[in-house]
Amino acid sequence: MTTTEDFGDTTASTPATAAWTLLTARVLLAPLFLYSGAGKLLAFHATAARLPGGADGFGVLLAAGALSVELGCGLAVLLGLFARPAAMILIPFTIAVTLMFHNFWAAPEAQVTAQTINFLKNLGLIGLMGLIATFGPGPFALGPRR
Repeated sequence: MTTTEDFGDTTASTPATAAWTLLTARVLLAPLFLYSGAGKLLAFHATAARLPGGADGFGVLLAAGALSVELGCGLAVLLGLFARPAAMILIPFTIAVTLMFHNFWAAPEAQVTAQTINFLKNLGLIGLMGLIATFGPGPFALGPRR
């Protein structure tokens, strides 16, 4: 007995299925970045203080950059407008954030599990952004049709 006999033709992916899957992926991915960006906006000084250079130095530029990437790219992915470039920007951004803030190998013992989960979650998000960068936003998007 083959897989196709058990579950039907698993290799058949209809354009409608792909379209709805890409829309769902974008709608589920974007809130993470929009929420995080909004949090940085509402607590900008505290965010800058946590970054290298602090609240009175380079940390302000880093916080402004993070805020712009999270809100701008999050909105672009959600709307499907420039979703591919937005996903390509979010990939290295997420890699940097993951290495800076979810370094479970250097976390206190009480935080290792939580930081490991966040690290692994971000790896999955990077993979999802890679799929959006590769396949685009799908037909349910505001961006140009190809």
